[in-house]
Amino acid sequence: MILKDGDDQYQMKLKEAMWVPHLFRVMVSPNEYMGEKRQRITVRGHAPVDPATESKYLLDEIAKLSA
Repeated sequence: MILKDGDDQYQMKLKEAMWVPHLFRVMVSPNEYMGEKRQRITVRGHAPVDPATESKYLLDEIAKLSA
């Protein structure tokens, strides 16, 4: 398969976006429609994962449990 220059750039951008972990803040609300129960899930925010910040947060939470 021969890729054009634009296709190659598109594939690179797609790869960059797919392999970056993100944190999502979601809101879940139950709904009932015509007798059928459903959950509505809405993304309220998202951000790329910062490993240093996440590690510090987890260590603080562990320290709170130990105290």
